[in-house]
Amino acid sequence: MTKQKIHVAFLGTQKTLEQLAIKRSIDELIIIYPQEKKALADRSIEYFSSFGIVVESVCVLSDDFYNILSSILSALNHRKFDDHQIEFSIASENRIIILAACVAAAITKASILFASEIEPLQISEVWPSELVNLTLKKREILDYLENSSVPVAQKEIARNTGIRQSGISRHIRDLELAGFVERDRIARIKQVQITELGTVILHHKQMRKRRVWDAFASRTAEGIQTVG
Repeated sequence: MTKQKIHVAFLGTQKTLEQLAIKRSIDELIIIYPQEKKALADRSIEYFSSFGIVVESVCVLSDDFYNILSSILSALNHRKFDDHQIEFSIASENRIIILAACVAAAITKASILFASEIEPLQISEVWPSELVNLTLKKREILDYLENSSVPVAQKEIARNTGIRQSGISRHIRDLELAGFVERDRIARIKQVQITELGTVILHHKQMRKRRVWDAFASRTAEGIQTVG
C-alpha cells in the first residue's frame, strides 16, 4: 500500500510550490511561512485547498531559530511516521529558516527537495541523515571502489569484499541515493564507481576514526603505571 505523502513547504513562490505539488503528487501540505509572507501563504492555502489537498499553515518568527524548529516539529508531532512519507521543500532565502528546516528534516528522517524556478522545474533530492551514515560494510564497498581505477561490476564487489550479493544490492542502492557512488548498465552488467563525494566522505570517516583511536590510545598509555 502506498503511503500518503505529507509535504512541508518553506514558502517561496506559489509557482514553484504548485509545480512541486503536481510533480510529487502530495496528499497533504504544510506551509511554513514568516509573518511578512502571510498574504502569499493565504493565497496558497486557498489555491491548494481548491484542489482537495489538505492544507495546514504555520507562521514562524523569521529570526528565531528555536521558534522555527519547534513550530515545524509541533506541526508534525501528531503524525504516524510509519504511515506517511514526509518530505520538505525549501524555497525560502532566509538562512535561519533553511537551517531549521535541515535540522527538522534530520530529526524526522524526511527527505529534502531543492527546487529550481528555472523551466523546466528541476528537483534535487537530499536524503535523510541516517542514509549517509557509513556502516562497516558500506565503508568496505567504498574502500574497494576507491582502489579501482575503473567501474566495477556488482558481482565482482561481492566476490572481493565477501558481502553477499543480496546485501551488496541494498548497500549500493543506499550509497547511490546518498550520492557516494554512481551506477551504470554496460552490456547488461551493472557497473559501479565511487563519486568525488564518496571519496571525500570515506576519507573523512577514516580520519575521524583514527583521531578517536589515537585519543583513546593516548589516554590508555597515560593510565599505565610502570614498576621499576
